[in-house]
Amino acid sequence: MNPKTKILVASAVILALGAAASLGGLNAALLARVAVAAIAIAGFAWWYLKARHARAGDGEKPRLSVIARTGLSQRTGLALIEVDGKALLVVHGDGFAEVHQPGAARRRTARKQTFKQALRSVS
Repeated sequence: MNPKTKILVASAVILALGAAASLGGLNAALLARVAVAAIAIAGFAWWYLKARHARAGDGEKPRLSVIARTGLSQRTGLALIEVDGKALLVVHGDGFAEVHQPGAARRRTARKQTFKQALRSVS
């Protein structure tokens, strides 16, 4: 429901209550005040419950967070970020960005080369 419709419905309810009160011999102003107070209390309760429910998700860990950031020069920088529990190094600057996983280079060089393979890679 949009706000305009809500206001029209509330106005119609107040008018109907006022007309019913005048026919029944009750004080129309008192009945209208009670109706407005009831609507205000119901609106506040709805807002409070909605706000309380929204805060329940605040305890969740964010999926992306910047752990540390440093500048390498005026136009380049290095950032350590965490994405879904994995640490990544991001080197960024004007027009470029590279993402590296810490420890990935160690895994590649962890394979031991034989002396013969090392000689072939040099020559």
